[in-house]
Amino acid sequence: MAPLPETQRAWVHRSKGGVPHFTLETIPVPRPGPEEILLKVEAAGMCASDLHILDGTTPLPGEYVLGHEIVGTVAAIGSDLASEQYPEGLRLAVHGPNGCGKCANCKRGFDNQCQDPVKKWYGLGINGGYEEYVVVRPAAVVPVPSEVSSEAAAVTTDAVLSPYHAVKRGGIGPDTRVLIIGLGGLGMNGLQIASHFGAKVIATDLDTSKLAIAKQFGAQETFEQLPEEPLFVDVVLDFVGTKETFESAKKHASPLGKIVPVGLGATELSIVPHVSAIMEHQFIFSFWGTTGELAECLDLVAKGVIQPTVETCPLEDVKDRLHKLEKGGVKGRVVAMPSLK
Repeated sequence: MAPLPETQRAWVHRSKGGVPHFTLETIPVPRPGPEEILLKVEAAGMCASDLHILDGTTPLPGEYVLGHEIVGTVAAIGSDLASEQYPEGLRLAVHGPNGCGKCANCKRGFDNQCQDPVKKWYGLGINGGYEEYVVVRPAAVVPVPSEVSSEAAAVTTDAVLSPYHAVKRGGIGPDTRVLIIGLGGLGMNGLQIASHFGAKVIATDLDTSKLAIAKQFGAQETFEQLPEEPLFVDVVLDFVGTKETFESAKKHASPLGKIVPVGLGATELSIVPHVSAIMEHQFIFSFWGTTGELAECLDLVAKGVIQPTVETCPLEDVKDRLHKLEKGGVKGRVVAMPSLK
């Protein structure tokens, strides 16, 4: 394999006195351990989770490189891995939850719920994708189809995978009546996925410019403000996750309906037991997705079933673009590409 550089550019997160700091630095290029892969990062997606870490609302202390939506090409492999399986240049998407592959949940295919107590998520505790090279484990990578661009694949590792997992958790299928609350990057992808599965989708967002796009992606009805009368849908996918949207979800779910909070906009949500018991509502929480589902999502993107909305930027612009994301100035998702200048 080609010689590796000694240093690289990276956006490093540090906690000093409980206050997060985020700086672009020059750090060493790591070498993979015996059972590890070194990827040359092609694309790293940005996410609201990064904002929550940087503003302290979701503190993840330590020193590490942020960025949990990663796609790269094989630059080097450990001594215990075979070059036939991981040839130089092979393009791989990284499964951020970083399952160990050995615990009971991982063996059952639920590697997003890995039981390893010391394992951490890429870009959320250990080094992630806002750098030029990153070390990953073989259990956490999925090949990227040739039809899928690196920037679209990076978005797929979270902004497509998370709604896909939520749709499956909600048991959505043909003729399921679904209400989607929030049409940001995840919500718009969730709409496309639910429509692909044959659901009858209602979508709502305060940004009216998104409602016409939602119609193009298969929404049968759209609302800027939901009606006073309950819609009585089978499943509500809440991609906002505030107390207000959670109340709306409960209001518009039918008896026996499923409520799936996906967005993490609130630290607490309330359930009135006797009301929900009478309605027999099912509250189903959803987290990220599995490596098996990531492969399925990449296949759907390759076939054009899901069309992520993506804009790109150089690695140096990560902090500025995160500020833009925080202020709501982004349509879809932003992806940093170290090759861009």
